[in-house]
Amino acid sequence: MSLRPAVPARFAALLLPLAFAACATSATVCRTEITLEDRQHLMLAPVLVNGTSVPGIFDTGAQTSAVTEALVTRLGLLTDLRHGSLMSGVGGEGTPQNDALVSQFSLAGFDPDQGHYPVISVPVTAANGAAPLGALIGADAISHFDVDFDIGHRRVTLYDPDRCQGKLPDWQGPVVQVPVEVTWSGRLLLTVKVDGHDLHAMLDSGATGSVLDLPAAEKLGVSREMLAHEQGGEGFGAAGVSFQHVLHTFHSLEIGGERYESPKISVLDRDLREADMLLGLDWLRAHRVWISYRHHRLLIARPVG
Repeated sequence: MSLRPAVPARFAALLLPLAFAACATSATVCRTEITLEDRQHLMLAPVLVNGTSVPGIFDTGAQTSAVTEALVTRLGLLTDLRHGSLMSGVGGEGTPQNDALVSQFSLAGFDPDQGHYPVISVPVTAANGAAPLGALIGADAISHFDVDFDIGHRRVTLYDPDRCQGKLPDWQGPVVQVPVEVTWSGRLLLTVKVDGHDLHAMLDSGATGSVLDLPAAEKLGVSREMLAHEQGGEGFGAAGVSFQHVLHTFHSLEIGGERYESPKISVLDRDLREADMLLGLDWLRAHRVWISYRHHRLLIARPVG
């Protein structure tokens, strides 16, 4: 999702595919460090699609990976007449369409080996000769790894838990462990406090900013009438459906024992279903985070900025 123009741009992609295969091929190394590209406030990582390295949005908030319409044209990918996907984002559901046939979708040597991927259209442009956006890298690929997010330094390190030995992460300094739930769709949920109330937040590296849905905001005493007098704008998601949002200043946000005063969080007039809010890159940029999907662990280091 991209939120614009009255407030800083934000992006989140929630994908609801009709089906995907569980078979996969595995990585061959313990540790892979990736330099992230910051493009339009989104973090992109390289992924191999049919032998071609393309930039993809590194998105823990997406259930499954996808390829862009531009990449389908560029690589001449064929349409899968047997499988289709219904895209659903914060703006609502898009139009069902057939997937693209993909023989390789490899992140750091790991390929979910699905054979077909949803096709998305995301208005993320390329400048100065950079390769156009080619993919969305979702939880089907990311969740194979233990993930060391260091967004503040534009890097992510992927560890294959089947091949790494020793205590990880090997960070210096204190850390805080936060209970995390890995949903059936591979998304990560943790409990945060907004204005003293517990809320379920989805850790979403595909969202440039944090987002709260209206039902949760109303439980906190934020009414539609209050939001009507605040700054807002229009956004759009991977499904191509536009929506309205409003930027509201809450009293406090607490995550892992750390308290933030007067946080500005976008409020969306819809129900996010799996969570009350999306915890996006605005928070991840200031924190180094370790995620173990296998062991349901989320560690937070000291703020990096």
